[in-house]
Amino acid sequence: MDLQQYDAVIIGSGLGGLTCGATLAKAGKKVLVLEQHNLIGGCATCFKRKGMLVDAGLHELDWGSPRTDMKHIIFREIGLFDKITLVPLPTAWSIRESNKKDSQITIPHDNHTKTQSNAQSHATLSALSQIFPHEKRGIEKYFKKIAFQARLNRKFPFMMSFLDFFFAPLTTLSFLTISAIRNRNVGDMLDSMIQDSKLKRILNINLAYYHNDPYKFDWNYHAIAQTNYYHQGMYIKGGSQNLSNALAAIITENGGEVRANADVTQILLDEKDTTKAVGVCYQDTKNKEQHNVYGDKIIANCDPHSAYTKLLSNVPPHIYEADSKLTQKFEIQTSLLSVYMVFDTDLSKKFPDMDYSTFFVDSTEFEKPFNRQNTKQLEIPITQRDFVFVNYSKIDSGLSQRDDRFLGVITTVSSYAEWDNLDKEAYKNKKQEVKEAFEKRLEEFFPGIMESCIHSELATPKTIERYVRTRKGTPYGYDQSNEGFFSRERFKSKSIKNLYFASVFGFPGSGFTGAILAGYRTARKILDPYFYPRRLSLCVLFGTAVSMGLVELVRFY
Repeated sequence: MDLQQYDAVIIGSGLGGLTCGATLAKAGKKVLVLEQHNLIGGCATCFKRKGMLVDAGLHELDWGSPRTDMKHIIFREIGLFDKITLVPLPTAWSIRESNKKDSQITIPHDNHTKTQSNAQSHATLSALSQIFPHEKRGIEKYFKKIAFQARLNRKFPFMMSFLDFFFAPLTTLSFLTISAIRNRNVGDMLDSMIQDSKLKRILNINLAYYHNDPYKFDWNYHAIAQTNYYHQGMYIKGGSQNLSNALAAIITENGGEVRANADVTQILLDEKDTTKAVGVCYQDTKNKEQHNVYGDKIIANCDPHSAYTKLLSNVPPHIYEADSKLTQKFEIQTSLLSVYMVFDTDLSKKFPDMDYSTFFVDSTEFEKPFNRQNTKQLEIPITQRDFVFVNYSKIDSGLSQRDDRFLGVITTVSSYAEWDNLDKEAYKNKKQEVKEAFEKRLEEFFPGIMESCIHSELATPKTIERYVRTRKGTPYGYDQSNEGFFSRERFKSKSIKNLYFASVFGFPGSGFTGAILAGYRTARKILDPYFYPRRLSLCVLFGTAVSMGLVELVRFY
């Protein structure tokens, strides 16, 4: 075989691409991953500042029980547990209000209840019920509903045993179909169960991790992620770069390659069939040399719109027009801004009551009724939005390269539009103004914290766009505003043969977990394209045999 011929060539090394590559490589496929940046991992990377590793994206990884979290199966299958260390976080998170700076609401994890059959988050439920005793029945209903949704989504069909799959139309598929048709949003669901506006805001406190408007945010996605967060949050020791490196190691240990500084400029098509992808052309960003590599499958971990409009610029637009329009159909609005901060003092010693994740809320906004008019985060002035401060010194993060270096990160929701159409000077000034505003708010809650800060820098959606090349600087792909498949990219192109997608733009969507699941799903569909017809045929035969057996049994008696 030609040295430049592969079973799969993957464009981009985000978690979706790396997980897809690791799954294929473990199955014996020859894989090549190409990354335009000098660091692999996309948003799952770490960079160095002042003797400190700064985690670009990971605050915590939602870690549900094996009954609700597919990552257990995936990590075990590809051998990831042997390569990373998961550090349990002390709580789900804490919340502090601007007019109650010296008190906080702490939401505990519930991993000690994982042996219970109903999987409800009892420790979390109990803590919230003590604060809101008048809403106990609504709280119980909420946790019952999110646990039910999470269990429905516990496995992809190809992860199911034969009997699980056979009975899935009764136990799973019918419920998921109804859920998809109803397309419920978080805001309406909370309104149907709970009256207290403050409680609804608390249950929705980490919205910025997913969306910007609870009345648009898909209920199913919220339910799965929150169930797993409440069960246990984890941090990957050494940072998210260690997760990316571990996935890359699985690829290389199984005969594949991962090349950084390899900027894909074009998807190559078959000379006889100009709708069939056969390889890619990439430029080595160090020496500027062009290289062609070929693969049976071309997998785009990049923004699908870029794949169609930039990497397929050699194709007449009418060929992929329908697919290209699909990529523009879904809304992209939700992004983040982050203030990365390096301290020379252990914040957990200086402020013993500071949690790992603390959400800071403006009391004026927090006291407003929870409704469609008062919950649109992007309509709140950017410097007044709720934000989370992550205190990495609370755990053994493995990020410090010196004994006197500690990481803290401020994060809140933002959008590309807030930073677009500014000249260089205006953009720089706005970054400084916003950064100082959030630092001032942090100082108000923890007086003296900024005197220990030796470095801080702000990353905007435009920063994300520059490094990972997603439209409007989103780390989340399309907004999670519709149920499942109806708001995501297909795993396979309909117009270009052999072109596949594995990223947060695909199903199930945003976040580290969404990217991992999307990459794994695409790999499994590539490895076993005839799974569904084969399994359905077996189900028909099995069902027929059982039915005939029952008929004969009835006749006999």
